Amino acid sequence: MRRPRTAEPLPPLAALVYRWSLDHGGVSSADRPTLAAELDGAADEIERALDALLAHKLLVPTAGALVPASPDSAMAGLITPIELEIKELEHYAGDLTAQVHSLRAMYFESRRERNRREAVDVVEGHGRVRSLLDAYARRCSSEILSAHPGTTTRTEIETWLPRVPGPDRGIRVRALFQHPVRANPGLRELLDELSDEGGEVRTGDELPDRIVIFDRETAFLPSRAGHGGAVVVREPSTVDFLHRAVEQSWSTAVAYDAHTMTADRYATAGDELKRAIVHMLAAGAKDEHIARRLSISVRTCRRHIAEVMLELRASSRFQAGVQALRSGLLSTAGYGEAFAGDDTPGLADVAG
Repeated sequence: MRRPRTAEPLPPLAALVYRWSLDHGGVSSADRPTLAAELDGAADEIERALDALLAHKLLVPTAGALVPASPDSAMAGLITPIELEIKELEHYAGDLTAQVHSLRAMYFESRRERNRREAVDVVEGHGRVRSLLDAYARRCSSEILSAHPGTTTRTEIETWLPRVPGPDRGIRVRALFQHPVRANPGLRELLDELSDEGGEVRTGDELPDRIVIFDRETAFLPSRAGHGGAVVVREPSTVDFLHRAVEQSWSTAVAYDAHTMTADRYATAGDELKRAIVHMLAAGAKDEHIARRLSISVRTCRRHIAEVMLELRASSRFQAGVQALRSGLLSTAGYGEAFAGDDTPGLADVAG
């Protein structure tokens, strides 16, 4: 990597030597012993100061002497060649960009064709998955969309959470979590960091599995073979389907804003969590099943159920569902499937 150029500082005696030359109209070879004596400097120190003033064009060789020049004249002599070089480099960079840019269409067409041929890869091990996610994040050009179910450790989530190097690249980063992360101090800190870095964060009630999608072209899914591996999908139709599925979850999720969090840390996501619980209660789901789908403990699940039933003034779970429909907490849409094939009245029938 090319190191940036920096200007060498003037030696300590340079300003005094420059002032002496101004007072005496210049410095000749014969003047140097006198100059050294008056400034109480060693001969080599005087020479270093003279050389530096020459290099900075503050002294100009003229008829056997070094004559002082004005700082404005010196700056013009120093800066003008640099500005010309900058303009030449900008022109050179423009030519290179135009030449390389002309091949972009060919590259992307080739990449699409390669993606069709290499539709799926299996990557083994946390380390390799993390390295590959980082590599795709560096190459990303428009968007990273990810979903992270559960309330596992921050370390496990960060393994699957690519961070874009350089937030000024104009890449949209969206991350979707489940509502319970709002009540987890460690994960809430992670959500705050993502928001501060310019990412968009939302939480929803249910997420089917972990996924990361880059530029709507490549999707990472957990490998069912274990050992922390991943399945990398590049087939365009499959990636498009996966992207639309995550996009649908995103559209119904609740935006996370650390500055508007309420005391219970759920904010507006609390109502969504209640709806999900009542929905599954009405479908006859057990506490363990509800807790697993919402990524909360059974104990927390039962506490939420008790709060919902108290709020709805219901003495049974079925009554809670009826009351929820009547109060508008739930709509009747989608509840026919839960009781399909059952001759008993559905919640919509009872509520109506």
